[in-house]
Amino acid sequence: MTIDDLRERAQALRNRGRATDAALVGEIEAEVQELHALHGSGVGMSPELAERLSLLGWLLYEASWQVVQRIEPGFEILADAFGEESQAAFELATRLAEAARVMPWPEHAPRALGALRAQALAESKRDTEDGYDRAWEVHEEVRLNHGILREVVTTPEAQLALDEILLQLALAETGTACRTAERVISRWGEGVESGEFRPTDDVRWSQRMFRELSDGMRYGGEALAAAARISDRHGFADAVDEHRLALPTAFRNPGIMTARAALLVLALTAEMEGLGRSPQHGQRSWPELRDDLVRRFEEAYRAVERPVIGPDGREVPLSYIYVRSLVQLRLTAAVLVPGHSLPSATVAEPCLAIDPLDDTAVEAMSSWLTESVDGRQRGDANVIGSATMPSFIRSVEACRAAYGTVGGYREWRKRWPTLDRYDAERDRRARVKAVL
Repeated sequence: MTIDDLRERAQALRNRGRATDAALVGEIEAEVQELHALHGSGVGMSPELAERLSLLGWLLYEASWQVVQRIEPGFEILADAFGEESQAAFELATRLAEAARVMPWPEHAPRALGALRAQALAESKRDTEDGYDRAWEVHEEVRLNHGILREVVTTPEAQLALDEILLQLALAETGTACRTAERVISRWGEGVESGEFRPTDDVRWSQRMFRELSDGMRYGGEALAAAARISDRHGFADAVDEHRLALPTAFRNPGIMTARAALLVLALTAEMEGLGRSPQHGQRSWPELRDDLVRRFEEAYRAVERPVIGPDGREVPLSYIYVRSLVQLRLTAAVLVPGHSLPSATVAEPCLAIDPLDDTAVEAMSSWLTESVDGRQRGDANVIGSATMPSFIRSVEACRAAYGTVGGYREWRKRWPTLDRYDAERDRRARVKAVL
């Protein structure tokens, strides 16, 4: 491929003007092989070759991100429903990651690490314990490679490129931690019935989720710190192109995922305390850790509300998806820490303005999420409204009690069954009723 070919293909993928298919993946693999031949011949680095490598890294980033969106969660378990298409996409993601692994002169193509990030996300979408294990192996591989590149490159432009890709890598790690926990906690009942989980596995899974979510919260903090460095030193770009990757909205997705991770860690603290574990993050007691987690949640939440200024100098309003995420985060916080004060910086919806997060706020946000827009319910309550793992439910109740409120969680679940993201499934309500 010529330099113009690489640029055209990457831009077309970014603009959704073409799809990642086997032919494109084959072109990318051939390009990597050709670069290996050049590397083996001892050719020196030139501006043209550096540009070619950079554009190939961008192409790998865009191609792998697009293909991972076509992989349905649980595609191995639900193979009869959509396994064939998802499996094909999974194989393309794996090939793209392997091409990225063997690229010569990787310091000139930092965005190629995005292909490994996509492979980790693809592995997690298998929704099996082996898939989760493999996802974390790839995340650790990417983190190691990013650290090596950080030591190799020294120019401000190269450091900026590494910060911009770190935003996406750390966000993916936090996403995997949340995704694993949410799936296990919400599908525990089905997993026990199918034999995927044994009832006694809850101790092992609780400890694993607590560890991974704690790491995910830390990685999310790294993403937010990278966004701050980019903002302070370089500013954000108006659009993604071959030179820049981070947009003015760069704080929002890491803020959402970091806040979700912090709340899930908070929800598991009582379970960990009951198992005799020691608190983490430098805290001397579990009450101190819980208060620290609330603080971390608030910091991440504020990052989502951070004003975004568009190219015309005007503030860009929060999109509907972000407003929904803020409602879900506030609702989860209200369930875990009843009566907590969290003034909102946005008045996008009246239910966001209710402070403190008391019963009135819970009912208003629950009602808002269940309202129908264009024939569809606005949203669910994430894992706090979908949990079927008994030890997690008990831990939520204990967390509420630690903040002065006994009971109320199960009653809220019973009043708002449609906030369960799996409520429409056959036998789901009976299963939830039994566990509650």
